[in-house]
Amino acid sequence: MVARDVIADLSQRIRTIERTGQRCATKSDLTANGLPGLERLLCEAGWPRGGLVEWLAEGRGTGSMCLALWASRAAWHDSLLVMIDSQRELHAPAAVPFAVDLSKTVFIRPERPPDALWSLEQALRTRGVGAVVCDVEQLSPQACRRLQLAAETGGGLGILLRPAKARGQPSFAEYRFLVQPLPPPIQVAERLGYVAESLRDSASAVSRRWRVELLRGRKRFGGDSVIVELCDGPNGLSLAAELASATPAA
Repeated sequence: MVARDVIADLSQRIRTIERTGQRCATKSDLTANGLPGLERLLCEAGWPRGGLVEWLAEGRGTGSMCLALWASRAAWHDSLLVMIDSQRELHAPAAVPFAVDLSKTVFIRPERPPDALWSLEQALRTRGVGAVVCDVEQLSPQACRRLQLAAETGGGLGILLRPAKARGQPSFAEYRFLVQPLPPPIQVAERLGYVAESLRDSASAVSRRWRVELLRGRKRFGGDSVIVELCDGPNGLSLAAELASATPAA
């Protein structure tokens, strides 16, 4: 009986590797990345359909969900988006500035963490769901493996928001990012002591900046990072251009 289980597990792994290889070779199985600058960290033109992406951050309210929605909006723009609010803190209208269509969005508020994982797995298995977003505090390797298989079955994108301490844990996600909030440029300049009035005016509209670091990705090692920002525009929130890397003064 044990040998039978081992053979079945190995057969499943082989099928998974074969499907993964096929996805790597077919551009039609990729969903466009919606966050300028992030393509540097991706080894492909976008996100693989039927996979998991983890966004890690230290503490709550760091903006990891904001970036995850921007980056993946091509996956759920013309299909269903499922948002699992395990903390019961999500205000639905607050997602509208990030191009979320509430008429195509399902909000789930589970009572307990096991209910959240069950809802996440079932939503990932459902055909027609473009993406599923869920805040996951604890996740065992076995549970993560089940989520990966569920995403492959449904063909959607699983977006897991996890704490930074999870970076040392094993994962079956295709990509894993670490999100670190940064102060606005004006605050950086003031600390360095050479702020100018023109810089103050141009930076006054900046609302948030982040450093996004790739911890692990397809066919490449982690360590690379980019800096992105969101600005207040005339039509609400809009994605600004990627910031240039800082260079030391002469």
